[in-house]
Amino acid sequence: MISWRAVYDGPSEWQAELVKSVLEEHDINAVVLNLRDRSYDNFGRVRVMVEEGDYEQAMMYLRLSPPDIG
Repeated sequence: MISWRAVYDGPSEWQAELVKSVLEEHDINAVVLNLRDRSYDNFGRVRVMVEEGDYEQAMMYLRLSPPDIG
């Protein structure tokens, strides 16, 4: 069974997709987990998840070259 950890938690899907693309450029499998309420578009969070074994490396890449999500 694969364990997953969040490397990003933010307000919008486009920001999460940007984080995911940075990780995939470094051959780290990442998935976007959309926790937003479909009834209220501005309520909820979006997370980027990586496998437990890739967590430290993913965090290193995000610290060294953070995506411009401001």
